Amino acid sequence: MGKNNAIQDPQISTNNHWKTPPENEDTSNSRKEILCASNSTEKYFIYEKPVYEETGMWIPVSVPPLSESDHEEWTKGICSNRGLIHEGQFGWDQTIGPEKELTMWDVVVEMLLVARGKVTALASGDFAQTSWISAHIIEQSWKEMAQTLTETNSSNTHEILESEPPKWLPDSVASACMLCSLRFHPIMCTRHHCRFCGGIFCGECTKGRSLLPEKFRTRDPQRVCDVCCVRLEYVQPYLMDLVSRAAQLPTHDLTDLSTLRSWVNFPWGQSMEYEIYKATNTICSYRKVGFLGPEKRIPESILRNALGLAILTVAKVGMVVTYNIGTGLVIARREDGSWSPPSAISSFGVGWGAQAGGEFTDFIIVLRTNDAVKTFCSDAHLSIGAGLSAAVGIIGRTAEADIRAGPSAHAACYTYSCSKGAFIGFSLEGSVVTTRARENSRFYGSQFINATQILCGSLPRPPAAAVLYRELDEMYMQIERRLHI
Repeated sequence: MGKNNAIQDPQISTNNHWKTPPENEDTSNSRKEILCASNSTEKYFIYEKPVYEETGMWIPVSVPPLSESDHEEWTKGICSNRGLIHEGQFGWDQTIGPEKELTMWDVVVEMLLVARGKVTALASGDFAQTSWISAHIIEQSWKEMAQTLTETNSSNTHEILESEPPKWLPDSVASACMLCSLRFHPIMCTRHHCRFCGGIFCGECTKGRSLLPEKFRTRDPQRVCDVCCVRLEYVQPYLMDLVSRAAQLPTHDLTDLSTLRSWVNFPWGQSMEYEIYKATNTICSYRKVGFLGPEKRIPESILRNALGLAILTVAKVGMVVTYNIGTGLVIARREDGSWSPPSAISSFGVGWGAQAGGEFTDFIIVLRTNDAVKTFCSDAHLSIGAGLSAAVGIIGRTAEADIRAGPSAHAACYTYSCSKGAFIGFSLEGSVVTTRARENSRFYGSQFINATQILCGSLPRPPAAAVLYRELDEMYMQIERRLHI
């Protein structure tokens, strides 16, 4: 046993749990030494650090104790925690006790200590290096764990898919993260339950979002711990085709006047399902208005050769200086002529000119080139254009060209819009169009999906957008009929 510390004890109590070794001359002499040592006033023990087992904590102690001469040699060495502990001074009630309740002062003190530590690390210049080393080690560890769990999950797929919702552990069960053992704090380290195993973890250990098996009855990706995220990764493609929102057939599939929601498209959609409905309603309205005359529709040559469409509803209000905000979606046409899955977008912008009023506007932006499609594949891009707008009552029309530039590409786009409200004027408009990555992740059930994979990848068309594809087919069939007349 290692010699870490020495304990002096005035008395020794007999321990009957130790087995007596076979009697011989050496052991008898040792026993005599122990008995002689027991008659002295003090005994010296060597103890190690506490050891935790299922039955509790125990401290390994040297048996027999050190002789006085050995103890003198021991004290000459390096020993940081030796001391004199008398009988009755050391007990289980002193080593294991109730956890101290966290007070508001403790919370503030811990926050100050953490802040001071980070400032010190930054001042010394070791912060970045330490963080990089820690991140590198953690990344390598997770790669090894992911590989092991993936190999295991390949044979446990059925068991995972048939899993049922767990019973969440009470918050009082764990005072620290069950994965990294980081102590919970009401501000700096809050508790989070894993939706798949029900355990309690910190925010850093529950960054993953995964679709859960069908018996969990949820369509959105849920918070899971890092271990469960790796376990569920193997079945995510299957769950995307089974339980995600994109895999469900649409519920709102009527765009006639019998449905109140079809009268006006609201500018801000809270879900992809509503964005699909708005886009379908916009295409349906365009077919009805465009049928009235050539001057009220997009030229067939432009629309037939379109490589993509961006459809969104924007609210604009102001006088001289106007502000606009809205949401929508974008789809791209593939080489075989089919349409890609939709990607959610949002628009924020300002305008300036001789203008006044307020209106809701449904935009159909025709993407005529691959560069135009690539601009909508980026996280954000800038749109600048000028146009004449006139809206009186429930129907108004604008037609304009704008320039769109993003990190991937830049291109000119043709825009058709149908407005509802009271607005008139000529303006110069500037808008920032962004990809709603969180809404895409929620809809498709993948935390890492991006607009490029949706618009230019090989994802299948989601059943949830069936009404939009049907309306697009009707619009293009109507164009073909007009061309053959």
